Amino acid sequence: MTLRVDLPPRGDVPRDYTGDLSAEGIAALLAPGRIGSMEVASRIVLPAMESNLGTKDGRVTPRLIDYYVERARGGVAWVTTENTSIHASGRVTPLMLRIETDEEGMGFAPLADAIHEAGSKLLVQLSHAGRQTLHEFAGGPPWAPSAIPCPIMKDEPRAMTDGDVHELIACFVAGATRAQGAGADGVELHMAHGYLLCGFLSPDQNHRDDAWGGDTAWRCAFPCAVVAGIRAACGPDFAIVARVSADEYVEGGIEPDEAIAIAKRLVEAGVDALHVSACNYESMFWNIPTYFLPEAPFAPLARRIKLEVDVPVITVGRLHRPAVAARALLSGQADFVAMGRALIADPHIPRKLREATAADIRPCLACNRCIASINGARLECTVNPDIGFERRGARADGVVVVVGGGVAGMAAALGAVEGGAQVTIIERNTLGGQLDVAAMPPGKEPVGWYDAWLQRRLRASGANIIEGRSATAADLEGVDTLVWAAGSTPTPRRWPGDEDLRHVGLDEAMRDPSTVGQRPVVVGAGAGGSEAAHWLAHQGADVVLLEARRKIAHNLIPNLRFHLERELEEEAVRCYVQVKDMQFEGDDLSFRTRKDGDVLVMGVTALVDAAGRQALKPPEELLAGFTGRVIELGDAAEPGSIFEALTGAARLWRGGG
Repeated sequence: MTLRVDLPPRGDVPRDYTGDLSAEGIAALLAPGRIGSMEVASRIVLPAMESNLGTKDGRVTPRLIDYYVERARGGVAWVTTENTSIHASGRVTPLMLRIETDEEGMGFAPLADAIHEAGSKLLVQLSHAGRQTLHEFAGGPPWAPSAIPCPIMKDEPRAMTDGDVHELIACFVAGATRAQGAGADGVELHMAHGYLLCGFLSPDQNHRDDAWGGDTAWRCAFPCAVVAGIRAACGPDFAIVARVSADEYVEGGIEPDEAIAIAKRLVEAGVDALHVSACNYESMFWNIPTYFLPEAPFAPLARRIKLEVDVPVITVGRLHRPAVAARALLSGQADFVAMGRALIADPHIPRKLREATAADIRPCLACNRCIASINGARLECTVNPDIGFERRGARADGVVVVVGGGVAGMAAALGAVEGGAQVTIIERNTLGGQLDVAAMPPGKEPVGWYDAWLQRRLRASGANIIEGRSATAADLEGVDTLVWAAGSTPTPRRWPGDEDLRHVGLDEAMRDPSTVGQRPVVVGAGAGGSEAAHWLAHQGADVVLLEARRKIAHNLIPNLRFHLERELEEEAVRCYVQVKDMQFEGDDLSFRTRKDGDVLVMGVTALVDAAGRQALKPPEELLAGFTGRVIELGDAAEPGSIFEALTGAARLWRGGG
């Protein structure tokens, strides 16, 4: 696999989530617009992203409708469904939505009705996976333009026959007519990210020598036939959007110059708008940009196409802040902005902008928990635990005391207030817990935005907030429920000969890098240890990172781990895995690894303990005489991530589950 990714540097982002959002930018985002004859109320689009909230055989469910309707109520220009199968051979997952039959098509009618009632429009994304699926999902060998396996999925595809192409043209058209019959306002054709239509467009995948392959014009023949067929069947007032990869970022794939030629042919065939994305499965780690990558990295690609076509252009890709999305509009890079993950985190972004409450927008972390979650399970979001539970509000009563003002404690206190309880939260230091530490590594400013958002909401909620002291038994008099969310501490570890070496806790090292000196050794390369090594190296230290397991950052999702490993290499952090037999002689450390054999690190200035954390349990004197309910939450129950903390807090008060 040869990639040729060349994105701009990440650059600085503001410490304040909405600090650079102007009135002009808000006006641009909220301006009405048009796609063909479809008039829409704003320029903010919900793009297709799997939710897996349908049935196991790809049918629309009330839960799926609730999820989409929540975003429609939030004021998006239109809702695009997750990718929807038009033929059994094109299923990318077993849970993929389907519109392969008339019965399945009519299942979209309640969704269309609900979206329209909420004041928005509905587009159904029609898709075929091409070679980017597995035999078990597609019911046989994947279909592809040529018999070239996907380097990621690796299943051997079969080259489609001329008859297969004509069959799928008919299936795409049938899918569109079914969507129209169900009340949808249009369709989006998935011609991006390496799926089948993109595969036919790509010189890397399409090696055919018949009427469906060859130069750019011939490789456009199949996608253009699909567009023309839908236009003929559905008429001029049915919106057709084509989602394209303007750069596949792989050698031999689609590049921007050819993408312009492709875009022009699609417009000639009848598309009403172009949704400009990038990448395919080979370059997937750049496809949905995490916090390690720059804001709006694909907007320049959209601009290149916008300059050459006379239909609206949609841009996508880490438009996670309204100010970033607005800049894409104001600078002429695009006509619409697709804010996928941002609208998962907060479905009401357009409404909050319209109501001048942008500070209430819950920030997206660009952490890609959502992307990792849909691998066979329902959609999850680190900061929005209500995905799939949109109808279940908080229910709480009585008197609640929360001990611990970290992320779990703050979320639990806020949920209890919203559920109707009388709430006091007690924090021995200041609100925030470890969120300040989590926000320190390069690129992780979004965690700081979320910390500020959560604190602001809690302080405005009416909860009684006590900071700067520990809880006492007197605080629990007359209390019905104690939520113990006091957090955790690093697990102390000792090694032979380390008696005279300075040991520094992970939190202390992050908050004050001067405590670890010039050559710290971070022991434990889970998410916390790896990010600590990244941060300390970024501050100028010569860092050594040790891990007993086979890989670093084992508990990070693959997208994040890929980019973190890349950045650790750029920061010259020396990483060792499968480490054993650690011992010290003075300030020299020796150990063994399977790969490197005997290793000696000389002049160690400190050991940073990152090899696990242990929960802080409530002291006996606090609970003496307390007869109410005690709930341990967050790290105080079991050390974990922000996601586990917030999900646990939401479950405390969620009505019905």
